[in-house]
Amino acid sequence: MASEKPKRGVPHATNKVHFACFACRKSFKQMGSSNWDHEVPQRPFPCPECKRPMVRLGRYFKAPRKHAVRKWREVEALYAAGARFD
Repeated sequence: MASEKPKRGVPHATNKVHFACFACRKSFKQMGSSNWDHEVPQRPFPCPECKRPMVRLGRYFKAPRKHAVRKWREVEALYAAGARFD
């Protein structure tokens, strides 16, 4: 039986975790960000553009468009409230 491709628009797990920079309104998947050992602390990743530390949002985060300022503010408020997309 051939394996099926994930359906378009349906989130699926990857080994990379999404990180976002609220200042630049950009999101990146970082290599080596998936931390399976809970004894090892999470690494901070700086934003490639502004060099500020990015926030970890989880595997299933889908970033809004860069110019959707209102949606980025909503994501930032969710992050401040403790929401993660794991």
